[in-house]
Amino acid sequence: MHLDKIKVHRVRELALITLVEIDQKKNHLHLVLHRLLEKEKVNTRDAALITEITYGVVRNRNKLDWIISQFSKKEFSKTPVWIKNILRMGVYQLFFLERVPGYAVVNESVQLAKKYGDTILAKLVNGILRNIDRSRGSIYWPDKNKEPALYLSVIYSHPLEIIERWLKRFGFEDTVKICTANNEIPPLTIRTNTLKISRPDLKRVLEEKNIGVREGTFAEEALYLEGLPWVTKAPAYREGLFQIQDESSMLVSHLVNPLPGEVVMDLCSAPGGKTTHLAQLMKNQGTILAFEVNKARLSLVEEHCKRLGIKIVKALPLDATQVNPQFIAQADKVLADVPCSGLGVLRRKPDLKWQALNPARWQKLSQLQAQILFVASRYTKIGGELIYSTCTTEPEENEEVVNQFLARNPNFALVDLTDFIRTRGLKLYKTEPKGFLSLYPGLFSSDLDGFFMAKLIRKKE
Repeated sequence: MHLDKIKVHRVRELALITLVEIDQKKNHLHLVLHRLLEKEKVNTRDAALITEITYGVVRNRNKLDWIISQFSKKEFSKTPVWIKNILRMGVYQLFFLERVPGYAVVNESVQLAKKYGDTILAKLVNGILRNIDRSRGSIYWPDKNKEPALYLSVIYSHPLEIIERWLKRFGFEDTVKICTANNEIPPLTIRTNTLKISRPDLKRVLEEKNIGVREGTFAEEALYLEGLPWVTKAPAYREGLFQIQDESSMLVSHLVNPLPGEVVMDLCSAPGGKTTHLAQLMKNQGTILAFEVNKARLSLVEEHCKRLGIKIVKALPLDATQVNPQFIAQADKVLADVPCSGLGVLRRKPDLKWQALNPARWQKLSQLQAQILFVASRYTKIGGELIYSTCTTEPEENEEVVNQFLARNPNFALVDLTDFIRTRGLKLYKTEPKGFLSLYPGLFSSDLDGFFMAKLIRKKE
């Protein structure tokens, strides 16, 4: 069989290539997709469909695999990765994209299987998808009452071990709310660059371009947009009038509350959303030291600063896990927005669901976070403030890290966040430990990503 005679739908082929790279190389979906769409010069309509298929498959992977397993004689986990993702794409289109006829889904999937497999595998794909299409009403699902964790894991497509953790902490109803929020398509949120324009004026500029705009609730710079598919190509973006950033992330910078003229350090600064927001709040007056060990990612910080007209950021290729003697006790404010499992931002990065989160991984992450927090403490002046934040939901990465640090460092104390929470219109979850702020997807506001924040003050030695 000659490959050049096999006709495959370009959009679905690019979606397949993306999904296979995610599986094989464990690269992040949003980065792989952005690179591919730029390289292939995909038009807006095709890019939208590729995005819908890839994100849809990744979000719903457990449910798709559950369906396929009921119609495959071969154990699904042993199926070649190309064929596995062709089947997932096919089932996703059958169940979630009603505008695509079933016969077209099957035929296009078979053509992909011929190109990326062989005739035997193409027959396998054909048989499984046709059978699924005919038997939609007879699919077996886990029993909600007898196996609640398995039920939620399959229906809402989350790893079983994560569901089991959340059921113990949140109960069934709230776990459903979190999972539902994680599976929703997130809103496009931007932060007004108040160094160049006010929020009302930016709202008017965008509305004149027929872009739907509504104001955020919790951060005074936040706007939510509709009808702007290529946001980074918009003139207002290129002119530095706004930055893409979730409202939860904006709240972190407001908790830091940097003042003009202060020395502020951001230890994990890339890609630069919080760094540039801090500069904005400082009215471009003072000094921000932005640390990032990865030079390629550090360049993103510099690019955003240039576009936004920010002059006070010094981007430094430094490792946040290593104390640099020249910066000891130099900062008025230090932000440690540490690497984490990302379980608070699954609606934006659904591929993070499928990264192994076993006890060894939790321990490795918490050790890394604890080390960065320690380094941040060394840079904080007496009387200065240290803000710890993550975009995850798990206590091992959040309050446990902070509490262990406080137990070892009595010269630091938690700052009461009651006034911040009240003035921002936020609410604590019913089991939230005192002194911390956790925002859980779906449990407070549908607009907000999941985030954790704590503020510490350095007392006299």
